[in-house]
Amino acid sequence: MMAVPAAQALAGPGSRLAPAASSPQRKWAASHLRGLMNLFLPSFREDGRTLDEEAIRHDVRHAIAQGFSGTMPMINWTLPGDPRWAQFHRIVLDEAGGTLPVHGVLPSGKVETDLAMLRALEDMGVQLVLLASTYPAESSADQLHELMAERIAATSLPVMLYAATGRRAFPALGPAGQPLDVYDRIADMDNVVAVKISQPVSLTSTMQLCQRLGDRLSMGPVNLDFLPLLSPHFRIDWSGQWNAEAVQTPARQLGNRLLAASAAGDTAKLDALALEIEPVLSHFFAVQAPVIRAGAHPWQHNRYYQWLGGGNGGLLPRDSRAPEGAIPVLDAKARAAMRAAFRASGLEPTDAPEEQFVVGRAAWARGVRAGDLADLPYYSED
Repeated sequence: MMAVPAAQALAGPGSRLAPAASSPQRKWAASHLRGLMNLFLPSFREDGRTLDEEAIRHDVRHAIAQGFSGTMPMINWTLPGDPRWAQFHRIVLDEAGGTLPVHGVLPSGKVETDLAMLRALEDMGVQLVLLASTYPAESSADQLHELMAERIAATSLPVMLYAATGRRAFPALGPAGQPLDVYDRIADMDNVVAVKISQPVSLTSTMQLCQRLGDRLSMGPVNLDFLPLLSPHFRIDWSGQWNAEAVQTPARQLGNRLLAASAAGDTAKLDALALEIEPVLSHFFAVQAPVIRAGAHPWQHNRYYQWLGGGNGGLLPRDSRAPEGAIPVLDAKARAAMRAAFRASGLEPTDAPEEQFVVGRAAWARGVRAGDLADLPYYSED
């Protein structure tokens, strides 16, 4: 582990590093960043292009039933400039009301594009922004800091940083591509409240991020299996924004309970819950990790997990941003393995017909069937 100031070193027995609620935004974060938060996937009608408002509203209610503390609309199919981008957010925000905080994302490589999105997100009423912008790989520490700070300073909303690998890593600026010195400077901005630590980020890098930033920012690792090792040293309250429906159901909220035990520092309960969630968590990560590293997501698998617990389901359109061949096909063997993983962790999957998943619950209730769809991307009946 790299050397850090004494105040940021691993906390000793009975003492954990935790962020100070030193600004209005950080006080908000302390109250609202708790438990799991999900990545909200859109639903489309039979043409694969028109948003299915009824299905989207169903999934907002499902996220609330899951006890999620926030949700972030995934915009791969409704990119900035597409009128469906605003439509999608407005439907989610309207159905969420004041019950479920809605997060926005800044994904662009251009400052002016992100600032325009930021103004639109503020006008619509999102409550937090994930800074997932891309930056020139050859950026110096000062250049990267300036590009991040320009976006952050343009809003009073709480801002979440995104620690990741691949094209969002900076090998010249820190261990395993994590620009720790830049994050350390950015963490002094009052409206920076948290860090989402992506799944491919290693345990060692996660520990380094927590050591350096945990006195100011709320740390949220996607890897829930890190919690038994992190929790004795750092206060970890939340995890998001990912396919959190893969590890719990509304009736059995294993992920939320695991994070509550972590937040409380209850080692015995955390260890017991880690054993319960391990089958479904390990299976999900085994499916997810290689696809993430290839630059995509296993979209239909993610959707199937959601449907198993009562979500709308419905196939997602082809992802034009994904590398060729990176997204796996959801076949009968994969579906059976997901159901088995659910049951191994004590989660009860839906007994609805598989065709309902293909079209989605809302469309199924309207009488739509698989033969009515224009395409069945990344899906096989066999």
